[in-house]
Amino acid sequence: MNCEYQPKEQAIYQAVLALFEDGADINNITVAEITGRAGIGKGTAYEYFSGKEEMIAKAFLYNGEVFCRQLYEGVCREKTLADKVNYVLLAMEDQITKTNCVFRLMQMLSENSAVSNWIHKLLKEKRETGIVPAEDVIRAALTDELNERKMPPEEMLTYLMMSVYSKIFCYGMLINDDKYRQEERRKRVRELVNQSICREVTELFELS
Repeated sequence: MNCEYQPKEQAIYQAVLALFEDGADINNITVAEITGRAGIGKGTAYEYFSGKEEMIAKAFLYNGEVFCRQLYEGVCREKTLADKVNYVLLAMEDQITKTNCVFRLMQMLSENSAVSNWIHKLLKEKRETGIVPAEDVIRAALTDELNERKMPPEEMLTYLMMSVYSKIFCYGMLINDDKYRQEERRKRVRELVNQSICREVTELFELS
């Protein structure tokens, strides 16, 4: 994946994400702050980007793609659906900053801003080329369950994707709650989320 990006582009992406990790307000950071963190000149940055909105949008999409690719590769190594789901949930816990970047990206999608417009434009381009990293992770997790079964109707599969998304999203919100810093509490909820996803997948395939 890294070969798709020039080193200076990656430096900008990493700078934006580092500023986010440090608690900077993404809507108010400046090009100078980004390029200063990246260690490149402002003029050089404008050779790759039209402005800070494009830098921010592409930085968060870059992070989402990298994280989803990691999840996809890990999911493909696991054998059972439960193991695949567990891998995703544990990776979210272990890499909380990347998880939060993905959720911030999702929040920006609902905002009325120049960054949001850039994100919508970039996502549309990716969908047109068949690249949808988050959906690929979920589909990979379902591969063993599908196996030689008949594919469920499209509306059922769409519902299932939405349901899995929502459970994973809620888990990502929960692991930021101080009450669930304790491993035992987090482990119990992780198990419940995993069981819920596996049960719903099984029930849906039986219905179809």
